[in-house]
Amino acid sequence: MFRYIIQLNQVPDYSTFSLRTKILEKHIYYSIYAMFVELINPETRLCAIDGTALRNSKYDSEAKSGKGTRLGYYKGYKLHCIAAVSDIIIPLVFDLTTANVYDNQVSDLLYETKIYNPFLILADAAYDSVEWFEIASSLEFNLLTDINMRKAKSTESFADKRYENALFLQSPIGLKLYKNRLKIEQLFSVLKGLYNLENSRLYGQARYERHIKWVLLAYLIDEFNKKQQGIKTRKYPWNL
Repeated sequence: MFRYIIQLNQVPDYSTFSLRTKILEKHIYYSIYAMFVELINPETRLCAIDGTALRNSKYDSEAKSGKGTRLGYYKGYKLHCIAAVSDIIIPLVFDLTTANVYDNQVSDLLYETKIYNPFLILADAAYDSVEWFEIASSLEFNLLTDINMRKAKSTESFADKRYENALFLQSPIGLKLYKNRLKIEQLFSVLKGLYNLENSRLYGQARYERHIKWVLLAYLIDEFNKKQQGIKTRKYPWNL
């Protein structure tokens, strides 16, 4: 299928393959990505957003220092992603930034997700901000985040949207829905463990972004093949 997409009749040498893939990335990568999402046809009413740390060499002049939840301070990049988390876990939209970009600075992903018509997007406390709730409301979907107290003594002092979020999160249905947020962390674990998402040998943001794109597309192709074969486990073809 891949050879057909890039219009090759046989396996090419490296230079030809590199040239074709660069053309593919520049002109039709996102169309192909969206096509596979459509073929997989995941349930997109429930989604989750998160970012994951991607460490890189200290000699990469384009990489920046940031702080990860588990890693602490590190130098590298960060993958931000919104994924469908209802039936199967499918990354819908994504962005790669340097590690010093905070999770709540990538609100453009909310706008990109609108085409998938989500009903609820789950997020951790880093996204608990008035701006994010207002954007979600303007796009006619809901945002449910963990509570970021900052310097507040109680949720009673929160602004309208943040207060409503805190109340719903503590309700039985809110707690049940929010458990699905962990699925996007499971996605990152799979991508790092099986697809080599984190690659410290790559220098420069453009190269790292190219690597990320092909990793995510490979994951989608595997999920598509699993669906075609009726495989419903989380195992992948090479582990069956």
